Amino acid sequence: MLSSEILKLETENQELKEMLRILSKDTSKPKDCRHCKYYIQYYCRDNHGNFRTIYAGHCICGVPSRKRNGKRNPTPEETCLCYEGRG
Repeated sequence: MLSSEILKLETENQELKEMLRILSKDTSKPKDCRHCKYYIQYYCRDNHGNFRTIYAGHCICGVPSRKRNGKRNPTPEETCLCYEGRG
């Protein structure tokens, strides 16, 4: 009885793993700065000494900011012409 329940759970586990694998292939990241390989995120230290993300950063793509729609210090929601995913 216990072995049949274990077999059923293992089968369900395999099915769920396969579903996760399929779903993870189909999801693509949005083309915003936080997913760009040229975006450097800014951080600050909180009162406890831990680093926290602040919602700003800078772009190191080498394209002049006038050609990137003036986004020298983009926010994570923005995107520019030199976007390239982090792979």
